[in-house]
Amino acid sequence: MVCGETALAFLNRNRLLYLDMLEPIRRGTAELLYTESDGVLLYDRLAEAHMLGADTPQALERMLPLMEGCTILTGHQLWYKDRLAAQFGLTCEQICYQAAWLEETPPAPLPFGGALRLLDRSWAPWVYAHYSHAFGGVAYMEGAMDRGMLGAFVDGKPAGFAGFHIEGAIGMLEVLPPYRRRGIGEALLRGVVSLALSRGQYAYGQVFTDNAPSLALQRKAGMAVSQEILFWLF
Repeated sequence: MVCGETALAFLNRNRLLYLDMLEPIRRGTAELLYTESDGVLLYDRLAEAHMLGADTPQALERMLPLMEGCTILTGHQLWYKDRLAAQFGLTCEQICYQAAWLEETPPAPLPFGGALRLLDRSWAPWVYAHYSHAFGGVAYMEGAMDRGMLGAFVDGKPAGFAGFHIEGAIGMLEVLPPYRRRGIGEALLRGVVSLALSRGQYAYGQVFTDNAPSLALQRKAGMAVSQEILFWLF
């Protein structure tokens, strides 16, 4: 309990930046490996990923022996990114801002001339074929359907979709080219935020730092965007 309280105290100092670490603690899939006033390291059993925030080099040095066998991680300070990449031989990286819905009430639905509805597993091949950043194969998309993926439909035809990655982040937001600039992206984002909140989840996502249109969409929909940068290593 004391370790948990220490972790929460550290992470809540910058709730927006660390909401992705608070989510596995909330749902009970986090193993707290290091919890001190200068940093927190956890392992999320669901995503099979290490997550850390470290204020000092001393905290990082104490964390490293606890990350044996690490193959995927997310860190919340850039100063140790290269050290971790070299330590664990992780050659792929993603640099992101964190976006999150921090209001107590969900966003209002946004009319777009169509309807949102949950997709079932039968949609997984179609979503995989139309997602511009597709990875993980159809099986990953089937898991996304299980976690809750919304489809946007206009005149009965699929126009876009959005859902949740395995670690809980909102993502996979895609609007098909013929339907862009109609507000569908914002409608989908508001929809998945509301879905997350209705399930007791934290509503957050990560946006590549060079993706200006997506960052603008987050802010337009009412999401808070972190000033700090976080990173993933694979």
